[in-house]
Amino acid sequence: MKAVSEYAPEDAALLCGVGRLVCAWTMMEQSLETKIAMMRQAMGDVRTVGTRNRPSMAKLMTELRTMVTMRDRRNATALNEISAIERDMQRVDRFRALIIGGFQEPAAGGFTCRDPRNQQVHVTLEQLDAEIVALEQMGQRLLEV
Repeated sequence: MKAVSEYAPEDAALLCGVGRLVCAWTMMEQSLETKIAMMRQAMGDVRTVGTRNRPSMAKLMTELRTMVTMRDRRNATALNEISAIERDMQRVDRFRALIIGGFQEPAAGGFTCRDPRNQQVHVTLEQLDAEIVALEQMGQRLLEV
């Protein structure tokens, strides 16, 4: 078992990528909370999102869907976009869980992880970057709904 301080300089891209993935997810959550707060304020409700404890992503998406339904009763376009974002979000969340919960070690061109079925999976840095870009795009799409 290798300590994080022992990782070589060439592993910096890997460590940075994993950190960027975690930050991108958090930024997407914050984008969603911001969107809900803006919609609440526009509807006359001044409560803040998650005053006691931080709501889960599923609860935030449910609240967004409810508010969009109230706002656009006859327009299903926004609800279709929310459904598409949720599908993308679930895919990226599974990837994020694989990285965070199953990280094993650096490997050529990326790193290895263990999936929930304990099978070894090789993840490339390109895959990691693609998921980070997808998260950033989802955050923008959420703000546009």
